[in-house]
Amino acid sequence: MPQLRLLSAAVLLALGLSACGGGGDATTTVPEGTTPGVAPSAIAGVLVDDLILGATVFCDGNDNGSLDAGESSATTDGSGRYTFGAACFAPIVSVAGTGYDKSTLKAPKGQYKALAGSQVLSPFTTMRAVSGLSDSEFSAVLTRLGLEGIDVATFDPTVDAARATTAAAIVKILNDVSEIVAAAGGDAAAAFKAATLAMALHASSSSGPAFASDADLGRLVAAASDAGLRGGNRNSAGGAIWSDKALANAQSLAAVGITTVASNIKKRASLLDALNDLSSHAAVHVVVDTDLDDDVQVGESRGKAGDATEMAKAQYLSLRGDAVEVTPLKAAASAHTLTQFAAGLPLAGQTLSTLSRLTLPLDSTAKALPRQGATVAVALEIENTATGGMLQGALDKVVLKRNSDGSVAATIPDDAKLYLYMKTAAGFEFGTGEDAKLGVATPLLSSDAGGLGIDLQKLASGMRKHFPGNTALINKVLEEQGTFQMKVVISESHFRHADGSRLSAGKVAVKVPGQSGIASKVQGVAVTGRVTF
Repeated sequence: MPQLRLLSAAVLLALGLSACGGGGDATTTVPEGTTPGVAPSAIAGVLVDDLILGATVFCDGNDNGSLDAGESSATTDGSGRYTFGAACFAPIVSVAGTGYDKSTLKAPKGQYKALAGSQVLSPFTTMRAVSGLSDSEFSAVLTRLGLEGIDVATFDPTVDAARATTAAAIVKILNDVSEIVAAAGGDAAAAFKAATLAMALHASSSSGPAFASDADLGRLVAAASDAGLRGGNRNSAGGAIWSDKALANAQSLAAVGITTVASNIKKRASLLDALNDLSSHAAVHVVVDTDLDDDVQVGESRGKAGDATEMAKAQYLSLRGDAVEVTPLKAAASAHTLTQFAAGLPLAGQTLSTLSRLTLPLDSTAKALPRQGATVAVALEIENTATGGMLQGALDKVVLKRNSDGSVAATIPDDAKLYLYMKTAAGFEFGTGEDAKLGVATPLLSSDAGGLGIDLQKLASGMRKHFPGNTALINKVLEEQGTFQMKVVISESHFRHADGSRLSAGKVAVKVPGQSGIASKVQGVAVTGRVTF
């Protein structure tokens, strides 16, 4: 037998069958006296909530939930797909908070996990992995959730029209629970995991389908929201974010609001028809906008949370008049439509050095932003299409808050970090790199009651101040003439055109001078255009 074990091990090594493939550090321990079998493997797959783009996925060789040295990783592409450098023989895990959902344009707050060999990574593979249930027990769970007969390792709800809205409703429950916790400053990843486990266990012990009635659905949502909000009820210092009374009221409101939204989604004819419901965070905002220690407010909010018509209304931020405003230093501001901006604006007699501000005037529907505001990241990229010269800037924290008239104000927290990068036409690079030392002393955004004002002069001033040896190069770039491609990207918020149609998504990856690394990446809704000086 010892010789047989050695021979088996030798064959496995010869075939390159390690726990994670490509990393070289993760191995599988074979118990003494046994012959190892070939573990399930996968080299590629898709990350699904709706499709998740730009997220980090890794082969978790030691099954600890963390991306460690030697473990293969990949980034999902524009179709949510990922490919490892070699076959993965271990659980597949995503990094929470990376990438963005194709529908909501927000980063998933939870960490997804799939068992070895899975071709899909999703909330359903996560449920299977964390439930601890046997195959037959979990099959019963799926039946009660309205997903009878699926294999979560291959189930992609975005291409399964018959089950799409059922799957979307279930995922919306889990996502809204984690979003409530995130908005309150708690541990959203812990909330997602606790809610996922509670949902599986509730369905396992139930006698009938979860969507048989609103009462049945309400019990499922209550199980998930109670466990999720309790599991995520801690801040970064380990303290509770809610008192016992506030937690109980948050759980009660969440159960009502999320049940209303999930019921609406389940009744839709398709994912496209459910897009407003999926993109809306009305249930989240009902909870976080309520004084949870005030029983009167809680009662009023419970009525709002149960109003299916109101909860189904589209909630989003929009560009007022579909306009982009350009303000020169010595001339009046001019407004241009997004169509004109995309086609190209002729700005004769101007350069980047003579422009004061590029402004996106914003409006918000009633429940698109929580009362205390939403924190987003904002990035700007300007590239000379002829020479390749480039200017990039990104702020990791900008607070968007709705005014009483529906307009949106942008403010910058004191602890916001600013990342900068510049490349000249000759290829010379300089910038902050990953160490964003500039802070808010030279903000990329000016605080403006009517939207996001990108202050080009403050950006230029900051570059000169912190790179005094490159002042001449900075001035040369800013004074160049020609055609420049411009892009503004805003993360973690749902933006649309003034008529309610959706804006496209994009990203800005602020580069590290002289390296291939990225100092800061902002992904989300994108406003793009061209100017010719």
